[in-house]
Parts: sequence; C-alpha cells; structure tokens
Amino acid sequence: MSLLLCASAMAQEIDPGGKGGSFDRYADQLERGEVVITTHADALRDLEKLKSEIPPGDARRELRYRYMYCIMGIADDPSAGKAYAEQGLEDARRVGYADAEVNFHFCRGANQESLTTPRDALADYNAGIEIARAEENNRLVADGLTWRGSVQSLLGEHALALVDFLDAQKFYDSAGEPLESEQNLFNIAVAYRRLGERKEARDYLERLMKFGIQRKDLPQQMAAHMELGFLGVESGPEALPSARRHFDEALQIAEMVGNTAAQASAHLGLAQVDNLGGDYTGALAELGKAEAGLKVTGDRSNGDMIALQEGEAHAGLGEHEQAIADFDRSEAFLRKSGNLRYYADLLQQRSRSYEALGKTTLALADLKQMIKVHQALDRKARSYTTTLMSYQFDTARREQENRRLAADRQLKEAQLASLEKVRRWQWAALVMGGLLIALLLWQARRQVRAARSLHRMAMTDPLTGIANRRRIEALGQPMLDEAIKRDEPMAVVVLDVDHFKQINDACGHQAGDVVLQRIVDTCRGMLRHGDQIGRVGGEEFVVLLPNTDVHAAREVAERLRECVRMLDLGDVVSAASGTSISLGVTTRREGDRELAELIVRADEALYRAKSSGRNRVEVAGQGEVPMTIVGGDAVHISTRMHPARR
Repeated sequence: MSLLLCASAMAQEIDPGGKGGSFDRYADQLERGEVVITTHADALRDLEKLKSEIPPGDARRELRYRYMYCIMGIADDPSAGKAYAEQGLEDARRVGYADAEVNFHFCRGANQESLTTPRDALADYNAGIEIARAEENNRLVADGLTWRGSVQSLLGEHALALVDFLDAQKFYDSAGEPLESEQNLFNIAVAYRRLGERKEARDYLERLMKFGIQRKDLPQQMAAHMELGFLGVESGPEALPSARRHFDEALQIAEMVGNTAAQASAHLGLAQVDNLGGDYTGALAELGKAEAGLKVTGDRSNGDMIALQEGEAHAGLGEHEQAIADFDRSEAFLRKSGNLRYYADLLQQRSRSYEALGKTTLALADLKQMIKVHQALDRKARSYTTTLMSYQFDTARREQENRRLAADRQLKEAQLASLEKVRRWQWAALVMGGLLIALLLWQARRQVRAARSLHRMAMTDPLTGIANRRRIEALGQPMLDEAIKRDEPMAVVVLDVDHFKQINDACGHQAGDVVLQRIVDTCRGMLRHGDQIGRVGGEEFVVLLPNTDVHAAREVAERLRECVRMLDLGDVVSAASGTSISLGVTTRREGDRELAELIVRADEALYRAKSSGRNRVEVAGQGEVPMTIVGGDAVHISTRMHPARR
C-alpha cells in the first residue's frame, strides 16, 4: 500500500494533467462553487461523479476526493466523519500531501465540534493553519482562519474571531476569490452580532442575503435568515415578529433542501422567540422538535441552549422544580463550553426559580455568582476593545507603509524619467554650436555622475548592500571562464533562509529585513577576499568560490550554516531565534561553459536540503532527484487546492 501511494504521488508530480485532467477540472469547479449544490443529495451525486474521474492508482487525486467527501459528503454522523478524517490524515502523511493533511484536520475539527464542544476542535484548526502557513498556502490559511474564527465566536472570544475573519477576508480578496469572500461575510456578520454591533451585523447579513438571492443559493439564504432571526431575538420585544419571520423562512428552506441540523436550529430559534413572547407551551413544542432533529444528526453542541430554553419555559409555566433541573443540566454543558454570556443568563433565570420556591439562600448564591460572571464579561469586553484597537492600528500602520513604498516608487520613477529627459536635452545641445559648449560639458559631467550612480544602483541589492542578481551573473561568468582557462576548480553555493515567511508573518517585514541584513553580514565575514556573495531572490543568495574544490566548498557551506544557526537575533524578534539556512553546493565539471549550469545544479541540491528537513548542506551529484528544467529554471510541480466550504 505504501509503495503504491508513493509511486502514484511521484507520477502525478511528473505529469499533473494527463488522464486526471478531467478530475482536476471538475474538482476545481466544485471547490470554486461553479457547481451549485442545494441539497445533500446534490453533493453526494457530484462527489460520485468526481470519484468516477479518479485515474486508477492515483493516490493524490484519491486523497483529494476523500477530503472533499469528508467535508461535503458526510452528514448527520459526526462519529463516522471523525473516523474518516483520522484515516485520511494517516494516508496524507504517508504520501506527504500537505494540502490533504490540512483539509483532513479541518474535517476532523468540524466533526469534533458536534461530538463534544467547539473548544475541542481548536487543536485541529490550529494544526491545519500551521501546516498551511509552512506551505505558504494563503488560501488554506484563510480557510483555517474561518474555521477557527467560528469556534472562537461560539466560545465568546468575539474580537479574536473577528480578527481571524477580517484577516481571512484580506487573503480571499487578494487572491481574487469572490465566492469565498462572499461566504466569509456571514462569519464577519456573526462576530459583529455577538459583539453587540447590531448595525454592522445587519449590513453584512443583508449583503449576504442579496448575494444568495442573486445566485439562487438556498443554503446561503437560509444561513442569512437564521442569523437575522437571532439578531431580532437580541434586539428587544419589538423585533420578535421579524425574528419569527426569519426563523420560519430558514425552516422552510431547511426542509426544502433536507438539512436536518438546520431544521433543528430553526426550531431552537423559534423556541427563543416563544419564550421571549410568553408562549411557553409553544416554546416547549419547538424545543421537542429541535431535540429530535439533533438526536438524528448526533449533534450535541446545542445541549446547553436547549436545556436553558427548556428551563425558561418551565419557569414561565410555574414549574420551577423542573426548571431548576433543566438549568442544572444546562450548567453542566456550559461549564464545558465556557460560554459566559449564556451562563450569566442561566444564573439569573435559576435565581428567580429558587426565589419562587422560597430557597432564598440558593437564589442569593446564584445572583452573587452572576455578578462575578458579569465582571468577567466586562473584563473580556475591555480585552475585545484592546484587541480590535491593536488590529486596527496594525492595519493602519501596514497601509501607511504601503503608501510610503508606493510614494517612494513613484519618486524613483519620476527621477528616472527626469534623467531620460536630461539626456535628450544633451543630444539637442550637441548641435547648438560653440556658444553652448560650456553648458554641454557641464551637463555631460552631471550625466556621468548620474550614470555611475545608476550603475551602482543597478548592480547592488538596496537592502543588504551586496551584489544583486545582475551583478553576481556579471562576476560569475568571467570567473568561470578564467577557471576553465586555467583548469582550476570553482564552486557555487546557493543558500536560502529557512521558514523566512513565518518571520515576516509573525514579526513584520521590517524585522525580516533586519534578519536578512544580519545573515548577510555574518556570511560576508566568513568569506575570503575574492569570494563573492549576491542576493538573487527574496531570501535566496548565491556564493561564488573561485579556485575551490568540492571538499573546501562543503566546508565553507557548513561554516556558513553553523554561523547563521548560532546567530543571536533575540534583539530583533524573539520568534527568529534559531534562524537557519539550507545550502546547495556544486563545483565546475568538465563541459561546463555557462554559470547558469552551476547555479541550476546548486539549486537542485538546495531543493534536496529543503526537502530533507532544512538547516543542512547538500552537494550536487550526491543522491540527486531529477527536476524539470524550463527556460533554465528548476521547476518543482505541486498541487494546490482549498477545502469546500461548509
């Protein structure tokens, strides 16, 4: 089984299209929402069609189908869904398919929410986000942020949830994913509602409803109706008729599409409306329907709210002993979920039932506990404000930095345009005769100085002060020609900073720039006079070592690696401590004529160093894996996808 999976994975890397092209196209259409899915039966039908397109023995495409089935196809059985996701995780790790591993984490987390409490799902969502960040897959990072944000919102961490949703929205907008961006409006609306920002929540929900109607997307309309119903429940008695209308609409759509879980949620919402309106018998009837639906799906995540609403209904009917039993049952759920807002409501309602039964001591104890819970909620509210202000400040700072960079770029473009204009005037001045000779000479001297300055700028990396790609190529080819002429060895080292994107994401690009400068300074200090180092990419560098054989080159590379590993960057960013580099080494071979040949081999060795765990040196020719060469560049083929939305 393991050999089959590995062989299939390698085959797909070599030919990502082939017979699987039709599978890839249909899978992409499903994930982008180009295939409208209204009911669970629709999803199963489309997934069965996708399954029929899997090429025989293609392990990676089979895994892609499986995680889509895990998220889209398994309904009403969270235990089976969790077991399916765990098997998928094991197989994805065996093949080394990171995208599949991420999506199986998300699937297992979604099923864990229904099995126990939403808090228990956070570990899977965080694990998926971490893997997606390591793979630099911003689309999957955004998907993970929406999963995690939904849980944080349920747990009462509304500011953290909103930050996750807003960050996800930026990823979706920058990636040009209108459907994902549109669906994320729902998450943002829910977070605003739970923060008490009802106007913002209503604006987002009305936009979502408009999109759902335009696209004839019934599940999206149902979700918007449900949230508008909860918004009405929280807006006071005058909004109860509107809340009932929205819950009725949501229930009608849920019945139409056959969504049992959504039907149960709509009945639960209607029970809240009945309780607030004084129809306690009606509330109990709605709660009975909600419990029956949730029992069918195996969803236990709403146990706290059902018990709380049953307690309110029994208390309203004067059945205070039963109400207290209901409240006690709800309290057991709430202690696990940690939802303080519901807990405060429970304590207030139960204290009234205790008082009605003459148990004033217990009533007083609940009221005292309620005061403590409200104090905790107040502290959280202040924390929310701090979190949102910090997020807004960081966002404003990044936007200001982007504007500054844009202004700098415009200034440089204007300066270059000005120099071009001066040069044209110089040529015009040449034909004006002797009276303008003095002015021409002055302008010529000025142009020479400007040209020298531009030449230095064109050949130097502005951040690190070392040679840029153009300069290193200009130095390297003559160095290689001289080595060939003298029949001397020559080595090329390509190095790359490990996990550099994580430093940028965690600490900001300014800190990342300082890290690159420190690494360059360290490497320059370890090289000989005559050795050359240049920056050829964001965090990628090339080192030219004249008159150096493979053993000496490896020693130099190991010395560079060790010095960077020991580099203390704690004064820059604590998260950057332990920064490392991976290096690929090659030397001149018989028949080499172009510097690009050496750089390609060194880059292949660097790829092996990265694939073998990073923070290591690999020498070209020692256990190489062939790579596809396109236009002189090494191209590593990978697949990219995103999970279907729930």
